[in-house]
Amino acid sequence: MTVTSIGVVSVSAGGNGGGAAALVARRIPPAKYEKSANDMVVSFIDVGQGNSILVEAPSGKTMLYDAGGNPAWMKSSWDPGMQLVVPYVESRGIYDKLDYVLISHGHADHSGGMKAVIYNFEIGTFYDPGYEYTGGSYKEMLQAINAKKVNYGYLKAGMGEKIDMGKDVEVKVFSPPPDFYFQGTNSDTNNSSILIKIKYKDVSFLFPGDLESRGEIYCAKKHSHQLESNILQVGHHGSFTSSTMPFLKQVMPEVAVIPVGANNTFGHPRPEALNNLKNVGAEIFRTDYDGTVRVYTDGKQFIVETEK
Repeated sequence: MTVTSIGVVSVSAGGNGGGAAALVARRIPPAKYEKSANDMVVSFIDVGQGNSILVEAPSGKTMLYDAGGNPAWMKSSWDPGMQLVVPYVESRGIYDKLDYVLISHGHADHSGGMKAVIYNFEIGTFYDPGYEYTGGSYKEMLQAINAKKVNYGYLKAGMGEKIDMGKDVEVKVFSPPPDFYFQGTNSDTNNSSILIKIKYKDVSFLFPGDLESRGEIYCAKKHSHQLESNILQVGHHGSFTSSTMPFLKQVMPEVAVIPVGANNTFGHPRPEALNNLKNVGAEIFRTDYDGTVRVYTDGKQFIVETEK
């Protein structure tokens, strides 16, 4: 495991259109950080070409956002949910229950591993964006939810109060919009991803799933500087369809984590996305290079650890 660091600096949030104050960088050298039971720990799990994020709040409450998976066209029986996500969650000392489980959207590289998660853990509440999707792995996930009688619902903008992660942790949901789903876009399923922000005291994380340009620009205009976050899960694995400048100028991430598989057939992450992230001052981590990326924060400052 590698522990990496940069010094504390101030980052201008220029271009956010909302006149917000400069976003203060809160990452510190690991030698200056003392881990404790009061930390929130966020793990960007290396599931190959997919996405899976585990959030452990100081209260002991937990959230899993996506669980990786293999699209049907890959014709592979390998299950990242069973082989990677379940063992990783258990390695964190979580054996019985996940309080909240979310899928950003129905595509197999996000929902395919959920069947294993559902059958291996008690789940407090399961949320998806509610966008109708016909993929096989998504249907299998719903069948598992029904078989296990899991409490299930939809999560849309303004419903962050449905997720209670305990004291000092604030959850906001910015997309999909409360009254419509995107239509006629490059991928309506991607653009209907759950965009969620989790803030522990002064340190915040933003997870946009596979949100693409249409959804990003809508959210940038609708929510502006409310999107500001210290740590960003980079949308759509670093595709050229995401990481637009209007969106990134609102988020102004200090750290950007790209969930991406090694030598993937899509060429992710694309140069366009990488350049935009660099232009807003984000330091980039990639699960194909760094393995699982884990962030510890006491709510005032944070450190980043990488598996490789």
